[in-house]
Amino acid sequence: MASVHSHRRRPGKPLRFAVVAVAFAAGTAGCSIDLSDFRPGGGEEEEASPSPTPVDAGPVLDSALEQLGSGAATVSQGQVAASEDSPVNQVSLTVTDAGAVSGTLQQGENEAEVMEADGKLFVNAPEEYWLDQEIVNPDTDKYAGNWVRVTGDQLGFDPASVLTPEQLSAALGELAPDGGEAVPEKLDGDNVYRIDLKGGDENRVWVSEEEPHRLLRLEVEELAPEGGDSGPRTRLDFSEPEEEKVREAYDTLTSAAEDSLDSSRDARIEVNWDGELDLDCEVGGKCTVNGTVTDASGDSGADGSVAVRMDATVNNDELGEKTCKDTASLDAGGNADVSCTIDYDLSPSANPQEYSVSGDALLSTRGITGDAQDKLVNTIEDSRDATLEKSDSSGDSDKG
Repeated sequence: MASVHSHRRRPGKPLRFAVVAVAFAAGTAGCSIDLSDFRPGGGEEEEASPSPTPVDAGPVLDSALEQLGSGAATVSQGQVAASEDSPVNQVSLTVTDAGAVSGTLQQGENEAEVMEADGKLFVNAPEEYWLDQEIVNPDTDKYAGNWVRVTGDQLGFDPASVLTPEQLSAALGELAPDGGEAVPEKLDGDNVYRIDLKGGDENRVWVSEEEPHRLLRLEVEELAPEGGDSGPRTRLDFSEPEEEKVREAYDTLTSAAEDSLDSSRDARIEVNWDGELDLDCEVGGKCTVNGTVTDASGDSGADGSVAVRMDATVNNDELGEKTCKDTASLDAGGNADVSCTIDYDLSPSANPQEYSVSGDALLSTRGITGDAQDKLVNTIEDSRDATLEKSDSSGDSDKG
């Protein structure tokens, strides 16, 4: 029977595998953003109504937050920054009561698509966007043009944690002032009330003067989730989307989940090989590639788990090339073993022959896989039905 012996990895002679390191630049490369207009209260002052007559802030704000919290979805447009020293992102997002998010985020000249469902946040952005991020993984070169799963910290904020109607209403409720006045002003030519929240000029909202009162704009230094300690700086305009806009958002999410997430990547944890790869071969031509993947994030505070994948290639000039693959779940701070086998299926021989084989293995990530992708599609569809039913009920109530 012919035999095959392997090239084991020796110190200084590691088995070849692909690792791509992408240079990055902190902040926004090649551009500068004037933050003066982003400071709460900054920018052009709205024209005050003649002879304004303030009213008690409490009932007006309570009415606006109740109206907001009972809504099926919101459209948020404006500026968000993770902190005072972070880049300012221009956002346009439709966020539903189920935490489904669809829209865009622009950082400098780079625009990214954003989607979120069932707590899973993805970004689809050009190469220039990723060059500005502090993310280096073996498959970073595959990020551009693909959906990439990220954390809220990596994006700058988690839309579903603060911008769903209920979450936003609760977050603003925690900033409700003790007393105070709702001051009549003009906003885009309409009569509105301005209400200073806790923190005075640093935190304030504008709501419609006409009843039912509706949230129209907010400027908040730290828009933290209910019970949270911190959040992004925000200057956002709000509107309640028509049912067709909600349908479009869910259609976009469903299409991406069904057709595009199978090639998605995961940037939430930095991954790399731990130690050497092994290539073991047996008599008869069966060869197995073994490797261990580790969380290389260091002290980044990463949590959760990511799907890691090894694509291995085994080659011999006479026998040809064969490939195999394996996936595993890597927990933050841990290790995961991957292993796959090829078989040249050599026939027994009276004159055994030895073959030298070589191999390599490519390490990559996947944002979502297999059953989890199907489950996400089903979750989006269920959320759509519930949101649209709520939207219909809200529309009927308004008409009444």
